[in-house]
Amino acid sequence: MTTPDDQAVYLKAATDLARMTPPDLSDFTPSQVEIAMLKAFEPHGPREDWLDEFRGRIKQASENTVRLDPADPADFPHPRDMSRAASYQQLIDASTGTVQLLVMGPFNPPFRFVAASRGEDEGEDP
Repeated sequence: MTTPDDQAVYLKAATDLARMTPPDLSDFTPSQVEIAMLKAFEPHGPREDWLDEFRGRIKQASENTVRLDPADPADFPHPRDMSRAASYQQLIDASTGTVQLLVMGPFNPPFRFVAASRGEDEGEDP
């Protein structure tokens, strides 16, 4: 069962992600963050009900311009997170077309922005 502290951690993270910024959870103790994330994640990823609610919080905080969608782990650079509970997501701002890759899970820090893997043609001069 989640507590008000857990809910505060989730709300702060969702609000920051809705602004396309890494969550600043420094107002919480490390123990509060760890406990909240352990409640949201199972050994093989986030609980579906938590993830659905978290996605809704991001959409609401962004006034429906930012969404959190599943991402293909192959789009993430190596080495990937070794935790089997890691969840690979993409944060998409529909108003700007910005896409940010995000790994989240019951680790420290629990929300990590990562640079996209470079495709064969990306970044090459004509």
